[in-house]
Amino acid sequence: MPQPTDQHGVLKRAVAALEAATGLHAAVLAEPNEKDHRNAMLELFVNDRPIRFAAEIKAVDRFQTLGAIKAMDARGTPPTLLVAPYITAATAQRCREIGLPFIDEAGNAYLEAPGLFVYVTGKRRAEPTRMASAARALAPAGLRIVFALLHNPELAGASYREIARTTGVALGTVGNAMADLEARGHLAPEQPGPRRLLAPERLQQEWVTHYPIRLRPKLQARRFTAPRPDWWRDLDIGLHQAYWGGEVAAEKLTGYLKAEKLTLYVKDRPDPLILANRLRPERDGEIEILEAFWIPDEANGDIAPPLVVYADLMASTDPRNIEAAELIRDRYLAKAPRAA
Repeated sequence: MPQPTDQHGVLKRAVAALEAATGLHAAVLAEPNEKDHRNAMLELFVNDRPIRFAAEIKAVDRFQTLGAIKAMDARGTPPTLLVAPYITAATAQRCREIGLPFIDEAGNAYLEAPGLFVYVTGKRRAEPTRMASAARALAPAGLRIVFALLHNPELAGASYREIARTTGVALGTVGNAMADLEARGHLAPEQPGPRRLLAPERLQQEWVTHYPIRLRPKLQARRFTAPRPDWWRDLDIGLHQAYWGGEVAAEKLTGYLKAEKLTLYVKDRPDPLILANRLRPERDGEIEILEAFWIPDEANGDIAPPLVVYADLMASTDPRNIEAAELIRDRYLAKAPRAA
């Protein structure tokens, strides 16, 4: 099946633009491959010395995506190289801050390795290049389904009606999302045997990348401030069907991070929690309250599921949060749930 994005074309144009802008010679050693999330291999030659990168070909329009791409470096060598249709100057600066190399079709680039430093920004997009429309499983409702499948792989073999009931998603949406997962190699078809997830870790990473830009904005986020900074430490949020995400969850799960910003997911109406703790609405408040979209048994006590916590931390692009996220990934997510 074809990729949902023109990955081959983006890679070809970005490599040509890099060579034109810098004079470097680049060779594509492996073409995009839907079986491998780091889906192409690129080799640069600096003073006749080869430097390899694993290319991640993706359109990037928000900072939240960058942390998840950078995290791929922890999975082994060679380092990850973001290849995009276009990288704005602001996004380029953020890539440099977190050490994420990139190239784009306009000739903008950031590359850093022993004996190599390239930083080119401000080049205008030669012509608008659109990545293909998002797959059905990457829409907000589709991401709810994918989350449930990752948490309980046996659900992949259930009827569409059962999946709809479990996730609270419309029956027709379930069918479309499951068909998309099958078409893109994430789901084995029903025959022979039951449907099952293929390479759950790859699907997990896809979910983490798209959650902050597609599903999270739909969770009715509201921001608040509290009368005192430590108001939350003795709070029994279970009384409010609430769960800690982000930095508080990371502090509780790892003991590594001291929480500064608070993220709460609430299953029902958040008003009782807000009133009981005298939280005041504030546009840039340190407290964020969102809708909890999972079923209660997918949480860990008063902590959101580790996959949600990991995605929250990666989306922040804060280096200390990314370090905590890597601990959570290694302890709770490194071995993705096995398919049935």
